[in-house]
Amino acid sequence: MTYLVMCCGLYTSLASALSDNGKNRVLYYTPYGSKYPKYEEFAPGDHFEFLEKVKYPFDFIDQADVIVNFDCSNQDMINYLRKKYPEKSIFGSGLGARIEDDRIAFKKWLNLLDLPVVPYKIVKGMTALREYLKSNPKKIVKVNIFRGDFETLKADSLEAVEQVLKDREPKLGMISESIEFIVEDQIDSKAEIGFDGFFNGKEYIPFSWGFECAKNLYIGKVGEAPDMLMETLDAFQPLYTKMNYRGSLSTEELVTAKGKHFFIDPCNRVALPLGVLYSKYINNWAQVVSEIGLGKDVEIDCEQKYVGAFALSSRNAREYFTRVDFEKGKRDDFRFMFGCQDIKGNYYAVKGVEEIVVVTAGGETVEEVVAQLKERAQNVSAFGLETEEINSIDDVKERIAQGKEVGIEF
Repeated sequence: MTYLVMCCGLYTSLASALSDNGKNRVLYYTPYGSKYPKYEEFAPGDHFEFLEKVKYPFDFIDQADVIVNFDCSNQDMINYLRKKYPEKSIFGSGLGARIEDDRIAFKKWLNLLDLPVVPYKIVKGMTALREYLKSNPKKIVKVNIFRGDFETLKADSLEAVEQVLKDREPKLGMISESIEFIVEDQIDSKAEIGFDGFFNGKEYIPFSWGFECAKNLYIGKVGEAPDMLMETLDAFQPLYTKMNYRGSLSTEELVTAKGKHFFIDPCNRVALPLGVLYSKYINNWAQVVSEIGLGKDVEIDCEQKYVGAFALSSRNAREYFTRVDFEKGKRDDFRFMFGCQDIKGNYYAVKGVEEIVVVTAGGETVEEVVAQLKERAQNVSAFGLETEEINSIDDVKERIAQGKEVGIEF
């Protein structure tokens, strides 16, 4: 089979795994059409394992058996291609990506579906945001779409974040006084959990559910998610079906001491870094993507009970291509998000993202997974590689214990 993957470049290992060790042809396109194109834009996936980089993806639309987009960007194209080629397997969230892109619309959907909503206010412009935070402490500040310019900000007080606002304001440029900020209350929660899996246009296909820490460490339990997560997903099911959603999705929910749960962030794409686990632990990964793209049911073949992922970083990779080397026989313990290889087969993290490689683990217990992550992190080297943070991942056990207090059996 021929797979055509069109993504932003953060899913090189996921795309390569679709080859099923070379049995399938995988064409990989990443956008490089800036005003003055640079190789770094084209680099993700170049010479990488089983991938065949292409510059002109629409040359291959007709011949591709499966068209794939793991990300949120260009999902309007996925929606169009589904209309144009109704019999073709096309994997992606399609219109569903807009639920993640538009956080204000997401809040409205929560209200329409009669789900709990974190109290929030829409504040227009940086000046108004400062005035609001001055008399309204303990807030979470978010924006739509342009998260590279203004990532989610925890604002305990205006004074605590004033310098951050000064640093970010120039990035917003001429829209700094017109952009809409979603300012949410900080919820006193006991646990934060989420679902990670797929939707095939009719029903959910779970891979795992679990705990994510600091947008990095993930410890997941393979299989069906608890009722509180499925309650939220079931409410969204008719909407996703109407949108013809056929792709990956993840959720983030805060659970209070009284067991009330708030859906705070939809992830209508493959979440990272945890999503690299699909290429490692879903034995029938290529089949899963193909069948979901056709809107069919498929059973996930995974032998693990618990899985874990942790992205290792190097500040060097922000500005430079960074070579990544592995101890002999240990390469398969790692997955790339933003990777490529040179003509000699050496691995590199593409410049632009600090997270250069993800260490993965799977086992019968949480303790086994945590121990594997720590041990395996020592089997990779790169200039400026930071491995110290992984020694603190035992903290996840405390989060799991807190979840148990509100009825989350992990």
